[in-house]
Amino acid sequence: MKFKIQIVIAAAFIFVAGFAKAQEDEFADLRILYMDQKYEKLISKAEGYVDKDKTRKSPEPYLYLSKAYFEMSQLDEYAEKYPPDKAFRDALKWASKYRRKDKEGNIYDENDFYFNELKKSAIEEAGGLMSDEKYSRAKRYYDGITDFDPNDAGAWLMLGYCQMQMRSMQEAKLTYQEAGKALHTADMEKLNSTERKLLLDGVINYSDYLIQEGMKDSARTTLDLARPALEGDSEFEMYLKKVN
Repeated sequence: MKFKIQIVIAAAFIFVAGFAKAQEDEFADLRILYMDQKYEKLISKAEGYVDKDKTRKSPEPYLYLSKAYFEMSQLDEYAEKYPPDKAFRDALKWASKYRRKDKEGNIYDENDFYFNELKKSAIEEAGGLMSDEKYSRAKRYYDGITDFDPNDAGAWLMLGYCQMQMRSMQEAKLTYQEAGKALHTADMEKLNSTERKLLLDGVINYSDYLIQEGMKDSARTTLDLARPALEGDSEFEMYLKKVN
């Protein structure tokens, strides 16, 4: 009896491994086109998967569409046919659609290098717009980050700040609620340098707002939540002294 159970278990493992391999191989053509830097062909092929009933719910085609547009936004050879600004916005758009198909982020960590590069570029674009006080345009980039990474507290905080500057106070209130959830649930010690800098900017902007509204204790609570990620940062430590 024990021998039969072992056979059943072994068969189950083989089936699961075979199923996972089949899923991986299903989009091997997209992976190869991406590695070969054939981005226009990759877009055409991935769009085909998006249009098919069998594969439209799979996150991989949407992810590869995002990757293709991002790479083209960085290369001069595509600039005429795919203007960099639009190509980058398309990269964010498809990243958002990818996450809707991968709600639990099952393949997010496998692609963390790509998403970090996408974040860095989005933050850079938004930063320039923030300096020019073009908050409605900067908002799109922070909104895009929260779409593909809903656990990024810094992006939520910066999105809320933009909404406040646009006088969209009800929207900002809801956004800050999402920021609070992310601050409570995110593993702050695992944030990379890009995410920590975004969190620092977001926390300082939000704390300034709370202090102006006479809610200094709430500002201290927010800073305490971010402390595991930011402790030791000179700008953060200076701000803490100012608040305390």
